[in-house]
Amino acid sequence: MPQMAIIMFSHKLHLSFVGITDEGVGVQINAPPSEGEANTELVKYFASVLGLRKSDVTFEKGFKSRNKTLKITGSITIDEVKRKIHEEIGN
Repeated sequence: MPQMAIIMFSHKLHLSFVGITDEGVGVQINAPPSEGEANTELVKYFASVLGLRKSDVTFEKGFKSRNKTLKITGSITIDEVKRKIHEEIGN
C-alpha cells in the first residue's frame, strides 16, 4: 500500500503540487486549515489526480500538522503515484 509524505501550504491562491522530492510532495491548498477544510481539499485533490475514490486516500498521520502522511489504497503503485504527480506538475 503506497504512502506519501506531504508538506501542505494552506491559504494559497490556487490548488497545485509545488514539487516532489525524496522527502515528500509539496502541495498548495486554497482552503483554510480551520475545521479540516484544507485536509478535505487535499484528499479530494490527490484522489482526483490519481484517478481514485476519495475513500482510497486517507491520513496515516499529521491530520493537524502541515507535515502529513497519506495512505493510498486501490490498485496503484508508488511509481504510478509519482508519475501522475509529475504529470500534474508539468501541466
